[in-house]
Amino acid sequence: MTVGDDPPITATEGAAILAQLARGPHGGSARDANLARTAAIAEARYRALVEQIPAVTFMASLEGGLSDVYVSPQIEALLGFSQEEWMSDPVLWFRQLHPDDRELWNREFARGCATGGPFRAVCRFLTRAGEIVWVHGEARLIPDESGRPLLLQGVAFDITESKRAEEIVKSSLREKELLLKEIHHRVKNNLQITSSLLRLQAAKIADAAVRQLLRESQDRIRSMALVHEMLYRSQDLARVDFPQYVRALVPQLFRSYNAGGRVRYRVELDEIVFGVDLAVPCGLIINELVANALKHAFPGDRRGEICVRMSLEQDRYRLSVEDDGIGFPAGLDFRQTETLGLQLVRTLTEQIGGRLQQKTVRGTAFVIDLPREDR
Repeated sequence: MTVGDDPPITATEGAAILAQLARGPHGGSARDANLARTAAIAEARYRALVEQIPAVTFMASLEGGLSDVYVSPQIEALLGFSQEEWMSDPVLWFRQLHPDDRELWNREFARGCATGGPFRAVCRFLTRAGEIVWVHGEARLIPDESGRPLLLQGVAFDITESKRAEEIVKSSLREKELLLKEIHHRVKNNLQITSSLLRLQAAKIADAAVRQLLRESQDRIRSMALVHEMLYRSQDLARVDFPQYVRALVPQLFRSYNAGGRVRYRVELDEIVFGVDLAVPCGLIINELVANALKHAFPGDRRGEICVRMSLEQDRYRLSVEDDGIGFPAGLDFRQTETLGLQLVRTLTEQIGGRLQQKTVRGTAFVIDLPREDR
């Protein structure tokens, strides 16, 4: 019979093995003699099993607390203590358990005893030299014939290398996050500097039409800078809370056009999170369509409202910018207009795989359907 074919150790065998191993080859009492016959066979089988696996195997009696400890010889390679040292001092294991992990072990031990096990814990132990070793331990209770817990039997694996590798990965991720954060910060700053330069240049230009073009360029740059500012301040450095972004972008445009007194805005947005590759073009599209409405939908002292909607539907996102102004000029195809704003809207919509429609009901509405990112 091979080790793998052996039947599991019973409570009686376990008690006999424990007594025999803890006692050693010499001495014993009358009670020990009753266990010796069972131990002779079981001990050999147990040793053959536990001393060839690449882990520490342990067994302890639960009578009067954890005592009569047996531990396999692999303990010396793990922590630097010999098998004899470990077995002669039943509380050595607790002294070597890292002080910060003792409460964790106590909680897990109490939970396992209350539920009948199994026990599982990842703890740090101190070697004889004072170095830290990470150990993954698993154990189970072995009851006696009456069902009362008699023994604690388990195995402990050295997971120090995997923990070190995990820490290296975490450190690398932290470094990448810091680098990405710095990139977003620098991009935002560079865009803001460009916007400021345009503003200064516009202040020195007498031609109103040229000043308007520079202001529109400023708005476009600010809409892109806002994405990077939100990413810089966010915990998620790759995805933008799009409703939060739009709620910051639209008021910024209204301030730019001084339209807050006679034109209101409304935003109706589902909870949507976009990556940078969608957030930036969608932000620019909203920038152009809102700016277009502010410039053309409400001439003179006309009052009205602009509504920005973004809904999450079964197979698509639907973005719309609607106004209740004078409406799009009759007979004019928005696809043929030469204005830079609508050209940008058409180009950006195509780039992100969307479909653009223009509707005239009560004013003007531009509707863009985009394929879902998660489809």
